[in-house]
Amino acid sequence: MDSNKGKKTEIFKSLQAATIECCNDKARPVLVSSTVIPSGNGVIWAGVFSAQNQQDPENTALALYNISTVQGRVKGFCTVGEKCDSESGSNLQPLSVVFKYSSMSSVAAVRSGSWIVLFIGTSDGQLIKLVLDEKFTPGCPIVLYKSDDERAVLPRMHFDPVDFKYIYIALRNELRRVSVVQCAKYSSLKDCRAALDPLCGWCVDTQRCSTQDECSNTSWVSIPKNSLKTQLLSFLMTENSSRKITLHLALSLESTGNPAFSCSFTRGSVNLCDGSDLTAVFPNCSCTFPDHILYTGVSEVSATVTIKDQKITETLTMRNCSSITENTNASYTQCVECVSSGCQWSSSSQRCDWTHGTGPQLLIQDACKDLRPEIIYRKPEILSLEPNKVSFHGRNNILLRGKNLESVTKIHFQGDLECIPKESPVFDRSSDTLRFHIPPSGTKGTVKVCVVTPDDRCHGNSIITYSSQPSCTGIQPTVSWRSGGRKIDVQGSNMESVESVIVRPSNKELQTQYSRSSGDVWFHSPRYYGSGLLSLLLKVVNSTIDCGYLSYEPDPEFTFTTLQVAN
Repeated sequence: MDSNKGKKTEIFKSLQAATIECCNDKARPVLVSSTVIPSGNGVIWAGVFSAQNQQDPENTALALYNISTVQGRVKGFCTVGEKCDSESGSNLQPLSVVFKYSSMSSVAAVRSGSWIVLFIGTSDGQLIKLVLDEKFTPGCPIVLYKSDDERAVLPRMHFDPVDFKYIYIALRNELRRVSVVQCAKYSSLKDCRAALDPLCGWCVDTQRCSTQDECSNTSWVSIPKNSLKTQLLSFLMTENSSRKITLHLALSLESTGNPAFSCSFTRGSVNLCDGSDLTAVFPNCSCTFPDHILYTGVSEVSATVTIKDQKITETLTMRNCSSITENTNASYTQCVECVSSGCQWSSSSQRCDWTHGTGPQLLIQDACKDLRPEIIYRKPEILSLEPNKVSFHGRNNILLRGKNLESVTKIHFQGDLECIPKESPVFDRSSDTLRFHIPPSGTKGTVKVCVVTPDDRCHGNSIITYSSQPSCTGIQPTVSWRSGGRKIDVQGSNMESVESVIVRPSNKELQTQYSRSSGDVWFHSPRYYGSGLLSLLLKVVNSTIDCGYLSYEPDPEFTFTTLQVAN
């Protein structure tokens, strides 16, 4: 809108508009929630869009748009007296789709330097924190809060205007103040960096992980721009013309001020370098030594970096780069040895050599991807998982049906809200069935399941859904006869996660059956000739949930009389 116009009519005529689209994989026509992200250049707007299909693991998408240069007109939007049937300009496409989930319901955002921190509410009662770097690459989602039941986070969330470290969220009939930073849980510089949270850093003087406003007049060590793709500590080796090797060590850290910083490199109990051969300027170190140290083959060096009282120690395995592929054909193992030793792998010549310059080293999975060995086996397929919906406590004894399952070594789980995948061993197998346990999860949502073969490849793409734990609303009927055997229905929500019923005080475990039509479970009452009520507990993996009491009456007695009606 051009507010420099003199008349209101002219101002409204100057309005520019564009249709927003989300997203390329499927149509998501409903806007659920949105927020403007603080930005120095332009205006970045974030929207949560829904396809209105709660069964779809990617029903909702969170997309970012640059809305600072909108040009054009859309149908049905104009001033009085104008024709509204024309359309010009192009539809607005997202800068990036940063997150997909089955049921996002709200979004809010803050900016910290070049980082964007998003807070996402969900319809299953979770508050998720998601960090984006300057290229809008997402980090690992962190669940800050999850409700015990399925209550949606409402679309508006508000940061505390007095203390930015808290956010207010509304869920059904309650209002919660949730901390958006968890710096205090990390007790070392290494753990603080591993959190990959731009709101947290290591306060050098107070020796604790904290926000920057809690660390005044001292150095605050935090994550740099590219830290989502780099390890805390990396190294590479170069060789100069005088046959000396220089080991370059780099820390993926940045700091306000100049923290006390030093490095040491030892081989056994002997310093590898000192004096002018050792340099340390935060966040980099280098160590120069004669090349004959690597003539004997593998050499293990202990590298210790000290930032005031915090020490980070790593064992570096060094090799003579030029001899790794000498006189042998290139293999995947040699490529891994080359890259992990700080050397440079040439994909064109298939040789290992000394690194040229001190730029970033390629990761093993990128440098050696074309050399992975091929193992011959029949490709496994997943046909079904029973059950495929569990509580966040996990589930024992899952049945997987499929084909060619003989070569499967383990089961792999990759969750929407987990960057580190989980794995589970197989404890019972045949060519067409496997049995395994589903591990517990700290989050709710969908998990992709695949089976792993000896070459570490994952096959299949089935879905398991983690939901809230079951809740019991009652049993029907509430009374049984003493000899047992009466069918008792257990009513509540998420009952498919119930594995059995435990009866107290006897601690007897009774098998349950799940009814798909009613969503309830049922069991047969046990024989009981004692006095008092029996307490019922629902068993969900290693936890139990109270579910009321069952009373007993004597077995029924039937009295028959006869009446003669004919001879």
